[in-house]
Amino acid sequence: MKCDIIIPVYKAPDWVKLCVYALFANTDRQLINKVYLINDCDDAFTTNCLHNLKAKYGNKIVIKQNEQNLGFVKTVNKGLKLSTADYVLLLNSDCLLARDTIQKLINHLQNNSKIGLICPLASNAANLTLPMPEGWNYTQIDALLDKHFHGKNFDACTIVGNCLMLTKKCLERVGLFDEAYGTGYGEETDYQFKAMQKGFQAKVAIDTYVFHKAEASFGTSKEKQARLQKNRDLFFSRWGEQYKAELKKYNQNNPIQYINRHLPKDAWRPTVKTLFYLDGIVQNAGGVHVVIDIVNYLTISGESINITYNLKYPYKENLLFNPIPVSQINQIHYEQIVSTVWKTAFEARALTDRNRAKLLSFVQGYESYFENGTKYGAVELSYKISDSILTISQYLQKQLQNVFQESSHVIPNGINYDLIHLITTKSPKKPTITIILRGNAMKGDWILMDIIKKLSNQNTNLTINVISIEKKLSLPFSANQNVHINLLTGPQDRNTIYQLLQDSTIYVDASLSEGFGLTALEAMAAGCIPVVSNSLGINEYVKNNVNGIIINDVNNSDSYFKAILKLLADEPLCNKLSQSALETSKQYDFDAIVSSYIKYFNHPSFKTTTSSFNEQEQKIIDSMKNNHNQHARRIKSFNIAKKIIPNPFKRKLVAIVNKLYNYINK
Repeated sequence: MKCDIIIPVYKAPDWVKLCVYALFANTDRQLINKVYLINDCDDAFTTNCLHNLKAKYGNKIVIKQNEQNLGFVKTVNKGLKLSTADYVLLLNSDCLLARDTIQKLINHLQNNSKIGLICPLASNAANLTLPMPEGWNYTQIDALLDKHFHGKNFDACTIVGNCLMLTKKCLERVGLFDEAYGTGYGEETDYQFKAMQKGFQAKVAIDTYVFHKAEASFGTSKEKQARLQKNRDLFFSRWGEQYKAELKKYNQNNPIQYINRHLPKDAWRPTVKTLFYLDGIVQNAGGVHVVIDIVNYLTISGESINITYNLKYPYKENLLFNPIPVSQINQIHYEQIVSTVWKTAFEARALTDRNRAKLLSFVQGYESYFENGTKYGAVELSYKISDSILTISQYLQKQLQNVFQESSHVIPNGINYDLIHLITTKSPKKPTITIILRGNAMKGDWILMDIIKKLSNQNTNLTINVISIEKKLSLPFSANQNVHINLLTGPQDRNTIYQLLQDSTIYVDASLSEGFGLTALEAMAAGCIPVVSNSLGINEYVKNNVNGIIINDVNNSDSYFKAILKLLADEPLCNKLSQSALETSKQYDFDAIVSSYIKYFNHPSFKTTTSSFNEQEQKIIDSMKNNHNQHARRIKSFNIAKKIIPNPFKRKLVAIVNKLYNYINK
C-alpha cells in the first residue's frame, strides 16, 4: 500500500519547504512512494529550494521542471501521469498535513470501496472550512476531531483540491483533470461530478484537519477574480442541476454544523502546555521571528504550543496557529509561559502565579546591555524569578552563570537551511556587499555608514545592498558611477533578504553585541562571506580566516574596509572561505534542532531551590506586576473600543498606532 504525492510549485518557496517538512514529519515513510515536486517554470530562488529538499529527503523526492509556465491543471495532470501507486494525493504547496493525515484518508478509502476521492477539513477550504479559534494550532484541531469523530466521513457537495486523495481505480476510469479550467479553480469539483457520474462517491473526512494558507502563489488580483468567474461559469454550464441537488443534500447534512453540534460544550477551550509571551508580533524584530519559527515547527510536530501577545502589527511570515491576546488569556489553560525578553518575565510571572504555572525565560541576547544598562538590576531580577532559563548560545550561558550565577539550557539558533542554502555558488559572483542598518547604536550603524562611504569612493565595479529598518535614511553622498547602492527601507520579508544574500559576495556586521548573530549565519548558508565584529556570540560559528573574517578592532571602520578590499582582490581566498561557510551552515539546519525544543519544553530543567527576595527586589517585582495589570486593563479597554469604533475610523487609528510604534522603536 503506497501513496504518491503531487505538489505543484509556483513561487512561495517558504510554503513549499514547510509543506514537504510537514509531509515527512507526519507520515510513515513506508506509505510514501514518490513525492513529485513539479516546478512550473519558477525562479532560481524557488528552484534552489527544491534541490535542497531533494538533497535532504533523497530518492523519495522527484523534481520535474516545466520548460514553460503550464498553469495548475496541466501541472497536476503531468504529475498524475507519473503516478504508479495505489493512491495519489494532490497537495497544494501552502497546505500542511497533520499527524497520519495520509494514513487516515487511506483508511476511509479502504473501509468503503465506493469512495473514489476524499479530502480532509481545513483552516481555509471554501465550504469545508473549520476556522482555527484563538489559542489553537492546526495539529491540535486535527487531534480534537480525531478523538471525537474517528473514522467518520460525509458526502462532499464540492470536494476541495488543496489536499485531495484519489484511488488508482478512480483515476483510471475518470482520467485526468479537464485542462479547459486553465490555471485552476473549479477543476477538482468538475472531476468530482465526473467521478460521481461513473458511480464513485466523493467524501470529506471529518476526523482529519490540515492547514491551508490559500493565495500563497496566485494572490487576489483582478485577473484571478476574472479567471474564477470564467471557471465558475464553465462548471455551472456543465453541472448546474446536479450541483443544486448535491447542495440541497449537503445543507441537510452539513459536516461543519454536525461537528459544532456534537462536540462537547467545553471542547473549544484551548489547553496549551507551552505558551510564549511576546510583547508584540512585529516584522522588524529578529527575536520575534525566532519565536514564531519555534512555535510553527513544534505545531507541525503536534506539540501543544502557542503564543500570547499584547499587540499585533502587520507580519509577513507564516503563522500555523492563531495566537491569543493577553487580554483573553483567561480562556486558556496552560502549564508554562515562556517570557521572550526581560520585561515580559515580570508580566508572565504575574500570570503564572495566578494559574500555578511555571515561568521559563528565553534569553536571546545579553539583556544587561539593553537600554545602555539602565535596567541592569531589573534584568538580573528577571532571571531570578524564572523557574528555568533557555538560551541560544554557549556565550550567553557562560555570562548568565559567571555574572548572575544562573544556570541555563542551550539550544543554538537554527537557519531555514532549505530556503537559503545556495546549493551551487554562482561562479563568479559579481562583487556585491550586503549591509543591514538596524536603527540601534549597539548594532554599529554609524560604523557601517563609514564603510559604505569608503567603499563608494572605490573605482571598482561594486554593488552595495543596504537594508534599513528606518524608512527615512540619509546615505553617504557619492558621485562614483562604478558603485551602485541598492537601498531597501522598512522591514523586509525574509525571502527578500535571503535572495540578496545569495547574490552577495560579502556580508558586513559591525554589531557591538550579539547573543548569536543569526543573519551572519544565514549569509554563510547563502555562500556569502561574513565580515563581522568580534561581538561575543558570533564566535559560536564564525572562525577567523576559516569561514569568515572577524574584526577585533570593532569600532574602527577602517579595519572592516581593509578586510573587504582584501577579499575583493583575492578570488581564491573568497572561494575558500565561501565553501567553508557553506559547510559550517549545514550544522545549523532548523529541522535538526526541532527535537531539542520538543525535549526541553516537555522536560524543562527547573531550578531545584526556590529563590528568596529582599525588600528592594520584592518592591521591583510588585511594581512590574502592577505595570502588567495596568497594561492588561488598557489593552482590554482598547479591544472593547475596537469593537465599537466604525471600520473607517478603526483603520485610521491603526495607521496612527503603527506610526507611533515605528517612531518609538527607531
